[in-house]
Amino acid sequence: MADGGSRFSRVLSVLAIVVLKCVTSNEGEFDNVIYDDGNNFDGFEALYRRFHNEFYAPAYPVENSFWRSPENLGEVSGVAVDLTGNVVIFHRGDRTWNYGTFNDNAEYQENYRGPIRDNTVLTLNPKTGEVVHGWGNQTFYLPHGIHIDPYGNVWLTDIALHQVFKFSASGEPQLVLGQRFEPGNDNEHFCQPTSVAVLPSGEIVVADGYCNNRLVLFDGRGNPKYTIDERLGWITLRVPHSLTILPNRQVCVADRENWRIVCLDVTFSGFSQNLEPPYSIRHRQFGRIFGIASYHGFIYAVNGMTSNIPIKGFTIDPVNQNITGIWGPESSSFKMPHAIAICPYGKALYVSEIGPNKIWKFDLVTKSN
Repeated sequence: MADGGSRFSRVLSVLAIVVLKCVTSNEGEFDNVIYDDGNNFDGFEALYRRFHNEFYAPAYPVENSFWRSPENLGEVSGVAVDLTGNVVIFHRGDRTWNYGTFNDNAEYQENYRGPIRDNTVLTLNPKTGEVVHGWGNQTFYLPHGIHIDPYGNVWLTDIALHQVFKFSASGEPQLVLGQRFEPGNDNEHFCQPTSVAVLPSGEIVVADGYCNNRLVLFDGRGNPKYTIDERLGWITLRVPHSLTILPNRQVCVADRENWRIVCLDVTFSGFSQNLEPPYSIRHRQFGRIFGIASYHGFIYAVNGMTSNIPIKGFTIDPVNQNITGIWGPESSSFKMPHAIAICPYGKALYVSEIGPNKIWKFDLVTKSN
């Protein structure tokens, strides 16, 4: 459990958000939700739940018909939005992931090709989709996740290098976690890490996704603290693919192969008798959840190819553990969504796809009662 000063600052953060008064919503017609939760809310969680229910309303994503995704992209594995609202994508250039890319030990088999020659990190104009800036050439081998933290730093994961990178907004290297081309499962190694999220405290959460099925927590300087995996006895992940942070500082995970979203307090996992246990949110139409993002306490998610389940976007209320909306493009349909991001000001949402190699833009519209 957090100490008094930390708890007080968290409550103040919620109160500050509530000042930006949103309208309530009566949506929630999708009631086929299965969840396992713990209702042991302490004072802060009860306060957060109350304010969420009284003041927050989910925004509905509507396809922006004026947006044009850039052409000649590689597989767009990641999308983020910087502090000024510019779209930033992470793509694979001329590389693809197929059955021969890794051996049985998860060792990358194509390092002889050298790093990708193209700029792999591209900044796009949020109104037009035009590429305005790029960097990251001759650096990466198989890009995956991108996250922009509250200070504008860019966090990237490369599943071939088995590493996590922190760069400044202009592309200057700041920190590297993991060992180059060395898969592993200790504190110094990752195995195909998928995603990064940085907490308001500066602590770093890495989804060490495809091989290790775990979360690894680091302090702000990159020193490992502990690992969250099935050895704790209360969470078993199967490809933690994407991360997002809620206003109450819970981290939610797209637990892809378990067809669910898991939310938990990673900061105090395993160290508090009064810890609220993790809860998972499921839905009959979820299938494999690939990407998640959040805004004002609501989660926006996209699924991917799953037998007999349509590919869609979902709006999720994690406090009440229900689905408030199902959405998607109007002009055509999703093919292979992989990642999702939301503008810091809640005006737009972006979805990247692998296969079509494109980015969709959706305007976020709040419905009034």
